[in-house]
Amino acid sequence: MIVQIKQMEDMSQLLLQYFNNTREKIVFVDNEGKVIAKNQAAKDIISNDENYRNMTHVICNRCDGYTNEFDLQSCKNCFLEAEEVGNTSFQVFMKTNRGTVEPFTATYQTIDPINDIKVFTLQNVSPQIERHDKMYQRKMMQKTISAQENERKRISRELHDSVVQEMLNIDVELRLLKYQQEMADLLEDSKHIEGLMSKLIDDIRNLSVELRPSSLDDLGLDAAFKTYFKQVESNYGMKIVYHSNLDAQRFDNEIETVVYRVVQEALFNAIKYANIDKVDIDLHYNHNRLIAEVVDRGRGFIKTDQPQGTGLGLYGMHERAELVNAEVNVDSQIGRGTIVTLEVPI
Repeated sequence: MIVQIKQMEDMSQLLLQYFNNTREKIVFVDNEGKVIAKNQAAKDIISNDENYRNMTHVICNRCDGYTNEFDLQSCKNCFLEAEEVGNTSFQVFMKTNRGTVEPFTATYQTIDPINDIKVFTLQNVSPQIERHDKMYQRKMMQKTISAQENERKRISRELHDSVVQEMLNIDVELRLLKYQQEMADLLEDSKHIEGLMSKLIDDIRNLSVELRPSSLDDLGLDAAFKTYFKQVESNYGMKIVYHSNLDAQRFDNEIETVVYRVVQEALFNAIKYANIDKVDIDLHYNHNRLIAEVVDRGRGFIKTDQPQGTGLGLYGMHERAELVNAEVNVDSQIGRGTIVTLEVPI
């Protein structure tokens, strides 16, 4: 018995030393949400000279929201109002006495059910988040550079295989033209060169439309899509069934760009991987929402599988959507096809 008492005293002493010396901020609160004890580290967020007499939840006075399934910093379903407080950790943003708002990993749990005493512990995760952000930025930079290089390679191949080759053909034809003696042959060769020039102009125009269609800036989404889909049908032999209720309606330039690029990427993915000859595209504006839907009835895929190609296409659609607070949903089933839906709040 004496040994057990001695062990409990030693344990209490160790816990007290931990409480006083740890960098982890520990706050005990009663059933009214008032602080009844805190360690030295916690004084960084809850100071003795502040008047909390009219504040039921002292923690709430210093809290700037916590990370949950709804938002990065939210007060929805606050842990202070929960009927049952679990032992799970979560991230919370607290105001410090230095005037900053910093992220912490927090736990909030009941340690005395009879008296309803709870403990709130905080551990600063700013260094971890900073390292994670730097790592994320490096990865995004690598992906961005890779995407840029792939696009440059594609444009380079397009220029070499179409534009440059056509220009070389025209150059050869023009060199031969000066040796023609007969007027009939001269006229026939001139018509041939005229045809080559027309094809060259079409190739350059198609490449220009892929990079940035002027109709998107001048006339808006509906006109740009109608022009672009005709070009795709001509180049790829693909039938595109397009429906829209936009007419000449215009939106913010960034929104129009995002919608155009996401639909363009979804369409190209269908052409490359779905093994189909028809795509349905619907674009409509309703109840302050701009919704674009690209539907193919192709082979489909399993979203958890390794994506075909680089996978940058799907990633890029989500990244672009986030620029305008939009959402991209990709619904795909093997043998039944894929539906890509973009929903933009206006």
